[in-house]
Amino acid sequence: MHPHGMKPARTRRAFLLCYAAYTAIYLARLNLSMASPVLKSDGTLTAAQIGLLGGIFSAVYAVGRLMNGARCDHVPPVRMIAGGLALASGANLLFGAFPPFAALAALWAVNALAQSMLWSAILRVIAALYAPDDAQRKASLMITSVAVGNVAGIAVNTALLRGSASAAFRVPGGVLALLCGGALMLLRGIGSESSDAAGRLSIRTLAAPLHRPAVRRMLLPALLHGVMKDNISLWMTVYLTDRFAMQLTQSAGYVLLIPLVGLAGRLLYPAAARGLRSDSRAASAGFALCAAASLPLALHIPSPWASVSCLSLLYAAVSLVNTYVLSVFPMSFAADGCAASVSGLLDFATYLGAGLSAAVYGVVIEHIGYVPMFASWAVLAILSLIWMRKVK
Repeated sequence: MHPHGMKPARTRRAFLLCYAAYTAIYLARLNLSMASPVLKSDGTLTAAQIGLLGGIFSAVYAVGRLMNGARCDHVPPVRMIAGGLALASGANLLFGAFPPFAALAALWAVNALAQSMLWSAILRVIAALYAPDDAQRKASLMITSVAVGNVAGIAVNTALLRGSASAAFRVPGGVLALLCGGALMLLRGIGSESSDAAGRLSIRTLAAPLHRPAVRRMLLPALLHGVMKDNISLWMTVYLTDRFAMQLTQSAGYVLLIPLVGLAGRLLYPAAARGLRSDSRAASAGFALCAAASLPLALHIPSPWASVSCLSLLYAAVSLVNTYVLSVFPMSFAADGCAASVSGLLDFATYLGAGLSAAVYGVVIEHIGYVPMFASWAVLAILSLIWMRKVK
């Protein structure tokens, strides 16, 4: 029997279901990025509208993570995970009909709110499934689903776009509906012991993690790394097609390398933390690599392979930071029963940075180009590296 009284087979199935669910939501997030060149070329969306949709997603996701992170410390995880999958499924299915832009913006906001319901609930599941000493390791393994989801999102959506742009939204919507059913079957009762029926929110509940100095110090690195992480995913396909006049199918081969190297960054995190003898030092090393990879892009390097190599290194580096900020660091508060709310607050900061910057970058790219975005990443990475000296 498992230390928490659960059979090992059910523990494995629950973990794999959570891994599959968090991987699959990237099918329903990267579909916009992958479809953007098609939607831009056929006049469905402009670059400014793409940036606005990315900004809406990140801003709503940020607020959702703050609220749902706090709720997840009180509400049974199955309710959050299944509910989020169901809402995201419906939003993507309707988005694939391509209604007017106002409706697209509303649906993408629903998609963001739905997806914000999953991660903190998954951390609750992990805390319920595993002994404390093993929970952090399992959480760092779970977050590799982000990189796996990025790889799957690029590969699957590229294949779907060969049929029609709508398929890149309707098929992921169907996959999420199936996983919703799986969550209802496999996760019922897990992590519900300390839940209450109301799961009420208040300003005091939302602000509770801020009473911890370590959490307050982590807010700035969370916000600044979010500016880089999600804007890489949002703009990488459009950047390559615009900058090097590529076709979508041609750019997909280049773009796929970016999350693959990012996955390597996440898998190497434990070795980096051991080698540097500190989790925070591993995150600092990630910021240093972000600065180094952003500078060549800001100098407008002419080769697509060089550009993709820099973007890949950048994504791997920011993945190191992301693993620490949103997985390892919050799980250190699991014994206090607030890992979910700490994770939600830091994800709020992460996506607040991503949302505000995506909308700005969309306008800047439309009028000036991509160089200012890459230059800003180098500056923000250096500022973050300096700030991380305050984090122990």
